[in-house]
Amino acid sequence: MRTHDLQKLRDQAYEYLVRRRQPLSTPLVARRLFGARRHEMPETQVVVRTLLETDLRFVRSHDGCWTVLGAEHLQQALVDIEFAVVDLETTGSVIGVDEIIEIGVVVVRGGEIIDTFETLVWTDRTIPSWVARLTGINNGDLAGAPTFSDVASDLHERLDGRVFVAHDIRFDLPFLRWEFARRGLSAPAVTGLCTLQLSRQLWPDLASRSLGDLANHFGIVHNAPHRAADDAAATAGVLGEAVATAHSLGLSDLGDLLRLTAILARRDDEDLPACAAES
Repeated sequence: MRTHDLQKLRDQAYEYLVRRRQPLSTPLVARRLFGARRHEMPETQVVVRTLLETDLRFVRSHDGCWTVLGAEHLQQALVDIEFAVVDLETTGSVIGVDEIIEIGVVVVRGGEIIDTFETLVWTDRTIPSWVARLTGINNGDLAGAPTFSDVASDLHERLDGRVFVAHDIRFDLPFLRWEFARRGLSAPAVTGLCTLQLSRQLWPDLASRSLGDLANHFGIVHNAPHRAADDAAATAGVLGEAVATAHSLGLSDLGDLLRLTAILARRDDEDLPACAAES
């Protein structure tokens, strides 16, 4: 494929993503560029990733989806963003097999909690003994609890259009998307942000970045680990520390948080003595 053709594809992807109100997955970008018949082909998705990774206009959210620097949602000031901080407790870690048993959501704007949501979620799947020991939740506790379908509308309303935050977003967001999808429901349109990733970037010298250890390090109340509401509240506290650190570095918007590694690397290069930079 000629250089001109590759650049044309990049420009098409840019024009598509700049109008979206949330990042999109690689298959969805591939569908736009190559059509419905080819978008799920592994080689097509490799082409898309290669195209976008080599163009500085494109940015990946923490859940691996694509957006661009010119997108309006990335220009939101950190003080104005409504972050929906989410934690899930589940019967295990296998999507499509395991199920959600508890949901906690804390919505934060400007460092203030503006909404909370918590609920147990009924499942007929037996809760494994190790999960029961970890969370303190057993099947008897779920008697009379709503199903995911019962709470899906309220949950969608709280998440849609907001920045979805979790401590290891690779677990929580895909799990939620699956629960919506298997019921034929549209998943909320969100931008993914991960406090675990932020902690690695902002505080590389910390010995541990587990939620419990971060809460202890920053003096964040975390009285009931492995319960969704308390974990979500603790994650919101870690997010607050991350945003404060970002502000101290002169960062101001969501795009800055998603480009944090590149921004910090560039600053490190600029701080190198000339002789070191040349070596």
